[in-house]
Amino acid sequence: MRSLIPSLVFFLCLPLLIALAIYTTQFKTDISAFVIAGDNAEEILLASEIQSGTLSRRYILSIDAGNNGKVSAVFIQAWLKQLKSISGVVDVWATDEKKGALGALASLYAKHAAQLYSQYPEQALAEILTETALAERAAGLKQALLSPQGRFIKKIAVQDPLLLSLNGFKAIAAQLQNQQSKSTQFANFILETEASGMNVPVQLPIQQQIKQSFASLQTSSDDYQLDMTGVPLFAVATQTMIESDIKFISIFSSLVLMLLFLLIFRSFRVLFWVFSLLMMVMTIAVLVTNFIFGSVHGMTIAIGSTLIGICIDYPIHAIVHAQGMQQAQRLSVIKQIFPSLIMGAVTTLIGYVALGLSGYPGFQQVAVYTGTGIIVSLLLTRYLFPRLMTGGAKDITPFRFIIFWPKFCQRYRWGLLAGVVALSVIGAVQLDRLQWLQDLQQLTPELDYLKANDKKIRERMISMEPGRFVLVSGETVEQTLQSAEQVYQRLDAIQQTGDLEDYFGLYPWLLSEQQQLANQKLLLTALNEQQREFWRSALQAQGLSVGRLGELDYMQNETLKLQQVLQSPVAKLISNQIVVTEHRALLIIWLSQHKPEAIQNALTDLQHVQYFSQRDMLNRMAVDYQHRAEITLLSGLALIAFLLWLRYKSFVVTLQTLSPAFLAALLILALWAWTGEAISFLHLVGFLLAVAICVDYGIFYQENRSGHLTLTYQAMAASMLTSALVFGCLIFAQTSMLQTLGKVVSCGVILGFLLCPILIRPNKV
Repeated sequence: MRSLIPSLVFFLCLPLLIALAIYTTQFKTDISAFVIAGDNAEEILLASEIQSGTLSRRYILSIDAGNNGKVSAVFIQAWLKQLKSISGVVDVWATDEKKGALGALASLYAKHAAQLYSQYPEQALAEILTETALAERAAGLKQALLSPQGRFIKKIAVQDPLLLSLNGFKAIAAQLQNQQSKSTQFANFILETEASGMNVPVQLPIQQQIKQSFASLQTSSDDYQLDMTGVPLFAVATQTMIESDIKFISIFSSLVLMLLFLLIFRSFRVLFWVFSLLMMVMTIAVLVTNFIFGSVHGMTIAIGSTLIGICIDYPIHAIVHAQGMQQAQRLSVIKQIFPSLIMGAVTTLIGYVALGLSGYPGFQQVAVYTGTGIIVSLLLTRYLFPRLMTGGAKDITPFRFIIFWPKFCQRYRWGLLAGVVALSVIGAVQLDRLQWLQDLQQLTPELDYLKANDKKIRERMISMEPGRFVLVSGETVEQTLQSAEQVYQRLDAIQQTGDLEDYFGLYPWLLSEQQQLANQKLLLTALNEQQREFWRSALQAQGLSVGRLGELDYMQNETLKLQQVLQSPVAKLISNQIVVTEHRALLIIWLSQHKPEAIQNALTDLQHVQYFSQRDMLNRMAVDYQHRAEITLLSGLALIAFLLWLRYKSFVVTLQTLSPAFLAALLILALWAWTGEAISFLHLVGFLLAVAICVDYGIFYQENRSGHLTLTYQAMAASMLTSALVFGCLIFAQTSMLQTLGKVVSCGVILGFLLCPILIRPNKV
């Protein structure tokens, strides 16, 4: 009865732990959080904004009316009305919409005309306050008052007779006119949601309703096509892909392992023991990871599913060595082989810890997840599993290959050794032909269709290079605005040389308080009595009211603040350019076509200003990750070798034990070099995992603690098959990162297993 107590406790705790994991764990699927980590405060803050700020909450919707068509205004009005009624949608507006900006000119900007009329006040005043210029301005004012926009102009002129507030907006008007002149067949809109773009459960129904509303309004005569892009679209596609991979890998690998177990052990009872143990291991790993990081990423589960193939090794060795014995002897034999299991677990842990240090932020989670699983599996195998094993002694008939291959290797040892050495030398010579993948975006080719669609849509709008901009930062908004004004001057100079087509900063919507006060002071100083008389004369000549428009009162005391702008209709136009937190403010200056070298050279000496290229940053990270992976690979190998030396106190035995794993990785590297396929840091990480796993085989074969070499190699074969199958399942994933790890590790473990009898003389005792 006492022997049943551990089993009862185990099977009572298991469902409780599973329920706890399901209801307490927060799962995430944002691929950028898993892959990208900023190197400085600005990049980290920007990454956070992309994940949850305004940048993440907006879609770009583009309607294509065909080569000879134009989108009907009636269709647009009806569609926008439906879009605004979708739950979770904050607002929708056309990218060339001017109503909000025009309204803000009269209600907000007119009274701040003296403060915002120019970035270059001396030059502007010299052109405005001459007798001729004032006469022309009065004539222009009369013409504007008589135009269809006369009522709107009148509201501005009462506060700003010189219409100085319109000065800065001439450039924006030209940009909008340029956008409209590109083509009339496209109608582009911005849709903003309340939830973050990474909140996929909310964003998915919004995307579906956008498409449904568009389709429902189309008539037989309409031939419109809807295209969409934006962070929420990438987030939904990524989560869908990851969820699909998780389901496929988990289900498929579990089914394959079950079939393999039934094939090897021919026992449903053994299947039940082992998979109950694995469920406990995976559940505890999820709980620990969630406790440490506050959430568990979907990619962690997908990559961590390979943990099944690792953790299952320990109960496999226990079954192979103990199942042929009576219940009383099983604990003793498992205790006998346990030192080899510990050493194998430690070397495998080194591989996964190195994975966490490879540079990918998400792999830190993977390291914790898998590390926890390995430790828990090892302890359960040692102290609980022997008590779960029930039934009488039952020998397992080994496969013919298990008996044949070690004997074949012993008989033709020197010939096989010569062949391995020759292949290794040839492989080492090939290594200088290795090609490195240094474009991190190529690691996600499965999203290329979204990237191409994004580029196509943005080409229909104002010419702006996505992912390339100038990033200005400061401790306060005022500091950031002052720095940005220095950048504007540099960019204007570059524009004059032809190395920059255009840029989109916060001016004319906002200037720093320092610049606003300087503008106002210069204007009031320049507006002497002579200029005022010129203006009154110009008004009389045009028949305009001197009493209403003749007093040039530009004594507004308060400067325009960012908060005022963000509370106005202008907010929707600039909120994707300014990020303000308690300790930092970021300002993004979008760039159109340009020469990156010219931008970088012009901004080099400005502090807290950087030319930011998302693609260049990813490429820089790829090189950085590659260097880290190289160091990690060498450090991991050195640490594993040192631990083996500490254990065996023999350089020859250490080299023998390590050689199957090392040469397996070398030969696979040589294969990549020979085929010319570019490899990334992920390949190196995969090699280290393969080495860490294959070293287990070397340890088991070298020590042969049971004294029965066939049983040892049989247990190794079962372990190899489980690891190869589980990692092999990753090859069929949609995510390229998982495919890479799957190919490298599965090939490595098979090759390392086959090399053990060739390179190692096992302990016969």
